[in-house]
Amino acid sequence: MNEYAEKLSAFLDGELSQKETQQIEAALSSDPALQAELEALMAADVLAQDEFDAMLSEPVPLDLVSAIQNVPETPAAANLSTAQSARGWLTAVAASIALLIGGTAGYFTGASQGTQVAAAPGWLSDIADYHRVYAEQTRHLVEVRADEADHIQTWLTNTIGSDVRIPDLSAHGLSFQGARLLVAAGKPVAQLMYLDPAGNVVALCQIQTDTPRDGFGQQTINAFDMVSWGAGNANFVIVGDEGRSDLAEIAQTAATQA
Repeated sequence: MNEYAEKLSAFLDGELSQKETQQIEAALSSDPALQAELEALMAADVLAQDEFDAMLSEPVPLDLVSAIQNVPETPAAANLSTAQSARGWLTAVAASIALLIGGTAGYFTGASQGTQVAAAPGWLSDIADYHRVYAEQTRHLVEVRADEADHIQTWLTNTIGSDVRIPDLSAHGLSFQGARLLVAAGKPVAQLMYLDPAGNVVALCQIQTDTPRDGFGQQTINAFDMVSWGAGNANFVIVGDEGRSDLAEIAQTAATQA
């Protein structure tokens, strides 16, 4: 474990200084093992939160409700003992929750030593959130325009740690507009933006991973359809408006060039 691995939890919680945060981000961009540890921590956080939410939704046992309702009133002097008992019970509950979260994190951390997380967890959800914002832009649709294609490829390749190419999707009526750099699930993501003749935006996003997705997958997130796949050391996703019928074909074309 290197010096940065010990700071990953604080990095996720936003507790580091700006300098430390920049150091972690720089280390993540060049250290696959550190990236895997970050991904495992994020996955553990998600599962732990789901487990905790499930615990909160469980009904309170009737015998516990009855016991609380039937607690006899006691003199003030006795209340201290009662309060201490309650505090002890709450401490035990807190300890149980801590064990649950710690055990879950340990499971994922241990699993990552053998099989790394296939992709940054939740990255597609983050991409959908970005797409909702940027697809509405016109003048500021991209950071770097299409006439700087060579710069785009060099810039994004160096930043995300995976070879970025710009597919020609003109056979689908899509014209390349330029690119943006995003951050999804704590990792840099390349986003290439295309427009169809009606002005609808289709984006191709790419994130580095050591275990790329096997085959194509389709899903809808936040009113956007997505087709994702993996190749080399990256995962890819094509994003378009929900109900767009040619998205799978666009993805197939992009996959042969990206």
